[in-house]
Amino acid sequence: MSIRNKNIVITGAASGIGRALVEKLAKDNSILAVDIANEGLELLQKMFPKLTVLHIDLLVEGAVVEVMKKAYALWDRVDMYFANAGFGTYGHWHEVQEENFQDIFRINVTIPFLTAKSLKKAQSSPFRLIVTASAVSYWTVPGYSVYSASKAAMHQLAEGFRAEGDGDWLTLVYPASTDTSFFAKAGKEIPKAYPVQSAEKVAEYMIRGVAKNKKYIYPSSLFKFVLLVNRWIPLIKPLYTLFEQRKFQSWSNRSTSKKLVP
Repeated sequence: MSIRNKNIVITGAASGIGRALVEKLAKDNSILAVDIANEGLELLQKMFPKLTVLHIDLLVEGAVVEVMKKAYALWDRVDMYFANAGFGTYGHWHEVQEENFQDIFRINVTIPFLTAKSLKKAQSSPFRLIVTASAVSYWTVPGYSVYSASKAAMHQLAEGFRAEGDGDWLTLVYPASTDTSFFAKAGKEIPKAYPVQSAEKVAEYMIRGVAKNKKYIYPSSLFKFVLLVNRWIPLIKPLYTLFEQRKFQSWSNRSTSKKLVP
């Protein structure tokens, strides 16, 4: 089933996976693209003149309400809501500032939670909330302790909804590392956890999965396969962690050396 003639909200729409989703869905659907990056939104609007954009910082109090007001001013219902906005930092856990810790959890957990509540309250017609989680919901990558924790929290929150007999309207997506500006924002010269996918490929998997009303989407077939195999051969995860630990240590040593240079 193709996705056509739907009312769709996409957050984090100006770059990466969000932008790829807009580019693939804008032709046949009505889209509200939400992002903090105004320049990126303007570029998208030039590409797709019928696109509606909303420049907003989702970390600001009341931002979810503002997005909903905009959506329901455009349409009488929201068919799909891609809660894709998110970020993390790379480095030693003890170097993460409290403000950054709170912001990471707010954008990756609290904002999707508030969005779910708003959609449930606002409309009686069917909808689907698609949250971009991460493969690190299952396997923590060294250097991403806080980010991994936030994504694992979102995963468990969704499992809680379902345990309460709710959540048929909810889809979680678990991409592996995606080649986007995420890494540039997370830190300087940071290593990318293996495997790495393009944002376009992740968006394709998401769209196909959502069209089938899947509750779980794994854009990396390799990660899904390894996740299953590790249940029977529990050596894969420790070996992978060791591999990423070495990359993290190498990055840490380089960073320390640069700090010591006068």
